[in-house]
Amino acid sequence: MDSYCVSFRPEVEMEENLPPLAGMDDPRIIDLLGRAAGVLLPAHVSPWRYLKMTGLARNWFPRLDVQFNSRGKTKQAFLFQKLGVRHPETLVFQNPQNLQDHLNLHGSPWGYPFVLKGDLGGGGDTVFPVFEPEETATHLAKLPKDGPLLIQKCVAHGGKDLRVVVYADQAVSYFRVGGGRFYNNICRGAKLDHDGWPELQQKGVAAALAFSARAGIDIAGYDLMFPDDGEPVFIEVNFHFGRKGLGGAKEHSRHVLRAIWRWRARAMSGKLSAECL
Repeated sequence: MDSYCVSFRPEVEMEENLPPLAGMDDPRIIDLLGRAAGVLLPAHVSPWRYLKMTGLARNWFPRLDVQFNSRGKTKQAFLFQKLGVRHPETLVFQNPQNLQDHLNLHGSPWGYPFVLKGDLGGGGDTVFPVFEPEETATHLAKLPKDGPLLIQKCVAHGGKDLRVVVYADQAVSYFRVGGGRFYNNICRGAKLDHDGWPELQQKGVAAALAFSARAGIDIAGYDLMFPDDGEPVFIEVNFHFGRKGLGGAKEHSRHVLRAIWRWRARAMSGKLSAECL
């Protein structure tokens, strides 16, 4: 391994710089990536190119395996279970008809209300509180007929949840306060509170950083709730998240850039290689 890093981002220059769509079959590029201390990936990369690039590189940033392999709320529920973090009690179904059949036969395992979630969607668009059995069919009609979905036990969030945005080994956190309503999304009128409940913020940041380190996630936004004095409850991992609570797109870019240079320093020092042994 040589003492240089390769960047596929034109706006971030390093010792060696390549265009984002450089050919991965070029012998010179193959050799360059294989000997590099670290490889900075393009800002946007397909799963195929990601596998090709990371198959050649020893260290790279950001790590996207979880983003590609655990896309959607149903796979995230399994990820939370696998890593043993606190999360809502969950049942996953292959499609809406399977869920309806289950409810018709067994009812809700938690009574009512419970939470119904489609696999994809942001801003709470595919998340519904179900207060009565008759509401289920109405919500299911809004979801893809052949897509997975889940139901969860309600979490008493107290009208707020914590968003923690992790940038490698650092994080930014703030509460989203919905005023006692079910939804705490900013796009639905929730207010930002960067300074409130500092002890809970500290606990949430620690939990999110620990989870990211174990899962191999470099950049993501976590939604956490605090129904009691126990550990935070992981609700969702967002790989595409709003910038408003961060101070806008420029602030987000600044955090990403800082994370890149911290990663590069560790790669050049050999610490990343040692951590992987």
